[in-house]
Amino acid sequence: MKYELATYSRTGGRRSNQDRVAYAEKDNSILLALADGLGGHAGGEIAAEIATEYAIRAYKNIRQPIITQPSSFLALTVIEANKQIFTRTTEKFPDKKPRTTLVLCLVQGGYAYWAHVGDSRLYHVRNQKVVTRTIDHSPVEKMHQHGLISEEDMQHHPKKNYLSNCIGGKYKPSVTLGEETKLEPGDNIMLCSDGIWEALNNEQILPFLAYKDLDEGIEELLHEAEIKMQSSCDNITVASLRWRDKITKSAPLQATAIKTVDQQTLWEDARKQIKQPDKQNKPVANHDKSKNLQQKVIDDAEQTLQNLEDFLKNRQKKN
Repeated sequence: MKYELATYSRTGGRRSNQDRVAYAEKDNSILLALADGLGGHAGGEIAAEIATEYAIRAYKNIRQPIITQPSSFLALTVIEANKQIFTRTTEKFPDKKPRTTLVLCLVQGGYAYWAHVGDSRLYHVRNQKVVTRTIDHSPVEKMHQHGLISEEDMQHHPKKNYLSNCIGGKYKPSVTLGEETKLEPGDNIMLCSDGIWEALNNEQILPFLAYKDLDEGIEELLHEAEIKMQSSCDNITVASLRWRDKITKSAPLQATAIKTVDQQTLWEDARKQIKQPDKQNKPVANHDKSKNLQQKVIDDAEQTLQNLEDFLKNRQKKN
């Protein structure tokens, strides 16, 4: 894989930085993780640290070279990160209720997959246009989606920081999964905390992603946000990946629909995807070859899920 990567995080006008950003690379994939600890809850930086650290550790512990169920992996990771935050902070910091947002992006085999909870965003930019961005889990975003306020109005709304979904509590969060996206040369995937989109709209962000030197562009993007917001600037954090490889010829791994899942629906979907195919519907021609290929797909999917389940169980025992 060929890509450029830039990550930056600054405190802005706050006394401390509750944002966290992390990434991990393998030969054929990379995982990006960004979390924004909620300032209204004590220990937000603790929640953000646990969330990003856990996501990276889960990714590194998948032994297969290809994650055959990418969205399932991302959703499970978010759900377990939620549990880790609640369990670990309840024991060590009983007087605090740490909460955080979390956005994850897996780039693998020329495709991008993402999952998020809260209002930290992912932007997919192509040819200097925002192809898509994640939909915030907030009442203000709902107002925007229903046409009651503009995207620019969201930046200045008095309740812009109110969230309807986050991680760190005892209740399992709903996780929104992005569609499987085939990357083209020059595409940019940008993860950011709300300090960025509150300061700058899409048109103001895009020029910085077009810098020849991506690292310089992202550094300047954060600097511009600080200048714009000055003393009221929130923590500002970005992880940006520019795709430099050719368009993949690999077949997609999953359906492309955007959807929101919880733990129960996730496992139901996963079990449906990896159950044995109906023998009566198999073609007669190339029977053995078809059977072996189908079985390999099933075995890979089951092994990936089993690896993650084993890792989650081991983490629970340690904590």
